[in-house]
Amino acid sequence: MAEPPAVPPRTPARTPAAARTPEAEPVTVREYGTRHLRITVRHHGGTCFSWLRVPGPAHTRPQRLPPAAVGAALRRVDAAGASGNGGRRGVRLVLGEWADAAEDGASVTGAGAGARSGVLYRLPGAVSVARLLPCGDDTAFRLSVGALADLGGTLRRLHREPWELPERPPHPGVSRLLAWMSGEEETPGAARLRALALARLGPSLWARLADWAGAADASSGGAGAVLVHGAPSTGWLVPCPLGGRAALLTGEEVTGGDPALDLGWVLGELYELRAAAARGLGAAGQGPPVDHAAAARALLSGYTGGDGTGAVPPCTGRAATLRLAVHMRDFASFVGWHEDLRPYCDLLAETLAENGEPALRWDTPGVAIEGLTAGEERGRAG
Repeated sequence: MAEPPAVPPRTPARTPAAARTPEAEPVTVREYGTRHLRITVRHHGGTCFSWLRVPGPAHTRPQRLPPAAVGAALRRVDAAGASGNGGRRGVRLVLGEWADAAEDGASVTGAGAGARSGVLYRLPGAVSVARLLPCGDDTAFRLSVGALADLGGTLRRLHREPWELPERPPHPGVSRLLAWMSGEEETPGAARLRALALARLGPSLWARLADWAGAADASSGGAGAVLVHGAPSTGWLVPCPLGGRAALLTGEEVTGGDPALDLGWVLGELYELRAAAARGLGAAGQGPPVDHAAAARALLSGYTGGDGTGAVPPCTGRAATLRLAVHMRDFASFVGWHEDLRPYCDLLAETLAENGEPALRWDTPGVAIEGLTAGEERGRAG
């Protein structure tokens, strides 16, 4: 399937309704989300699905698609992943399209901002790794682990692309974290979490978290900034059930920055799931056992090339810690208060106290552990 355009095309002349080729009516198979974002998954027949992402009432910034130059770089990375050039096969970087409100996301146009009803993605499946990984099915687990390994390879290729535009969008997750820490976030859940986190972390660890977030934000504008996805996650990673390439929703969060933000973002998610399962928190603590270490090792193997020859970015552990903090903040803001946030604050404090290293402990082969530790030491100054 041809990739959708990275930027909205000009509005084409509409074909008279009587002359259009009849298509099967799409069937809605899933709807979910929070006050930040609502997602509708529709089936269009075969392995053709569309995922429509629509801002919710707590979404404070407009959705965006990458500029043409960035879209071209993303397509270069995608082409290299399709051929396995420079390593294992990668996931597909599926770019979003503006959805036409008049047709409820069934087609795409370049209509003005008033007609946009969200961003639409054409994907090979209806279920992400976020749902497959913990479901307890062996086939689903193998599919998820393979997709994570391919994701690692794609992120490695992506981070070879320098950010060459004069301006760059802020990293959304880091921006939300900084706003919350500074007191700009006014929702009751977020304010309550901030007061609790201040008490549980104490002044020293709170200052460390602020320093790490500020450094991550500042590094995005540095001379060494590379192309980063901005929010890679198991929820954006969709395997193809028939053995094709997994797909990664891409574009809305893309920016320039430190490559550790991408790799650490996924590792931080897996670290959080492992910790939640061990502590009996949330769905992770109630479901069947999951080998999160195998999933993390697959991701790291894909990123490093499997033999440790590829470098894990310095400060990856810090980035994983930031991801944990962002998810806590997002839950409190977009879902609401939950008592599980209390032990989560303790987990955040423990991870900060150990400089993010717990998020890197996956019983990885010695050569990879050595690279991770050295990288963290290089990035720990200050």
